[in-house]
Amino acid sequence: MKKYILFTFYLIPLLLLIGFVANFSVNVPIDDEWRLASLFEKIAQGNVNFKDFWALHSNHRIVFPKIIIAVLVFASQWNINYQLCLSIGLALITFIAMYKLSSMQVKNVGDDLWHLANILTCILLFSLVQHENWLWGFQLAWFFVNLCFVAAVYALVSPHKLLPNIRIFIAAIVCFIASFSLAQGLLSWLAAVPAVLAVEGSWAQKRKRAIVWMLLFVATCAIYSIDYHPSRKTSIISLLNKPLVVIDYFLSLLGSPIVRSPGISAFVGLLIFASFVFFVWHFGGKILSSSIGSSVSANSEKQSQIPVISSSIAMKDDEALPWLSIGLFSVFSALFITAGRAEFGAIQAIESSRYTTNSILLLIALVQLGQLFVRETKELSKRNYKFIYRGFAGLLIGIIIVNSQQAIAQSRSALLYKQGAQDCWQLINYLETSDFFKNSPESCLRVLSKKTWLVREGAAILDRIGWRKFAKNVKFIANPEKVYGYLDKPQTTDKLLKAAGWAVFPDNRKQPNIVLLSVGDKQSFFANAYVNLDSPDIAKTLKSQLYNNARWAVDVSGGDLAIAQTEIKAWVYNPVDNQFVRLKGEAQLKVK
Repeated sequence: MKKYILFTFYLIPLLLLIGFVANFSVNVPIDDEWRLASLFEKIAQGNVNFKDFWALHSNHRIVFPKIIIAVLVFASQWNINYQLCLSIGLALITFIAMYKLSSMQVKNVGDDLWHLANILTCILLFSLVQHENWLWGFQLAWFFVNLCFVAAVYALVSPHKLLPNIRIFIAAIVCFIASFSLAQGLLSWLAAVPAVLAVEGSWAQKRKRAIVWMLLFVATCAIYSIDYHPSRKTSIISLLNKPLVVIDYFLSLLGSPIVRSPGISAFVGLLIFASFVFFVWHFGGKILSSSIGSSVSANSEKQSQIPVISSSIAMKDDEALPWLSIGLFSVFSALFITAGRAEFGAIQAIESSRYTTNSILLLIALVQLGQLFVRETKELSKRNYKFIYRGFAGLLIGIIIVNSQQAIAQSRSALLYKQGAQDCWQLINYLETSDFFKNSPESCLRVLSKKTWLVREGAAILDRIGWRKFAKNVKFIANPEKVYGYLDKPQTTDKLLKAAGWAVFPDNRKQPNIVLLSVGDKQSFFANAYVNLDSPDIAKTLKSQLYNNARWAVDVSGGDLAIAQTEIKAWVYNPVDNQFVRLKGEAQLKVK
């Protein structure tokens, strides 16, 4: 019975994540994904070469993610949900590897403390605080790099029959793959050094392996730098002139998985970093002394020609090693991100949930190191430490629940805009290249990418390949039999038009996501509005709670309109009948 209860606890975070992604994912490319459209067209035409995969992407070499994403894209005709499922799968494999590491390093597995640490690891790894990455297919690279590093550590420290040099070779291959998946992957070589030194052997062997490992790291960096011309350069000197800004950003980044509030996040990050430093001092000293002692002993035995099986670190001492390496990787990654992003201020570290995928590894390391610390304490103190650890675990779970609720609220709020952007993309052939769609924060195209020209190019590419069907030959119904909504008389100033109204689908149990505005007799649109404002009066009149958010409003710059007497019209798109249906009411304007 206990086994099934524990299995349920392990399963709940994964099931909640799957439900979250299923409810809030939208099958449309976002931001950086649009840059890959030209690559897919080259592959489809048979014109692709290695340089296309080697080319920089936002200052990163993402050779392996490009290959993985390309395979998924061609298998699904660019269904983003395939990439989201793979992200979850990568995180699941990472957890299994961490679970194996934990079970290998602790002799008395299966007790309550051990399960508590691993359940916390599971909760953190699948935490919804990473909602940006869970809902963005392109971000599978972050989960892939995390998996690569954990796999490298697993290969180095796990006890099996493979020869030490073979294990180091496997770890090197995995770190090489990580290096060309995200720039942070280069740091995996440095973070894995303690695990490399821990591999059994004499001190001379350890030294030789460490030298070879560092030479491989340098060689990887040299390969990485070939034809490296970043579009955005960071001035390290300018950052050094603002040490407080850099420190604030770094600590806020570490604290962001727990608290997303300026100042408080940095303080929590300081506590997290200080705790890790303590564990590095506590366990690292023991590991180092034990490693040197065992190597010296092995050398002595060898010199006296007494057979011996050398183990670099006694099992009781190397329990913490994998978690120290994982924590180091998280810290190094945070420093790397800080070097590239600190100029944007700590608020950017807090608001960008995609960075938490790296920061969470440090929390997982602390959870596992804390468990080991409690285990090694004397019996007289162990009960008190267990009580403190369980209290910390309860507090952490409570914080994760609160953060998950916030992530759900943010994702629900963003969902309508993404769905509106998806509709916008489908209708892209009818959207004018107006300043509104290029620059307005209310533009549905800018939800997909701030560089709207990339969206238009991507849509054209997908249309040529035949992966997506964009709306064509749409009928304009100017006088519908049923009421789809109203365009209220707009308020105008010399430079601004404030259009508003309400919109519904009278025959469907679904609300339109956007309203589109046209000028005169044009069968194209110069602006859009989101249908998401409170409308209890509409719900009462139409006798349906479905219409509680049927109102819409948008500000349009006078520069988006022609200088003349003109008529503004509002429309909704009915995908069932492939029709643009006009809302009642009109606005006669004279643009000066």
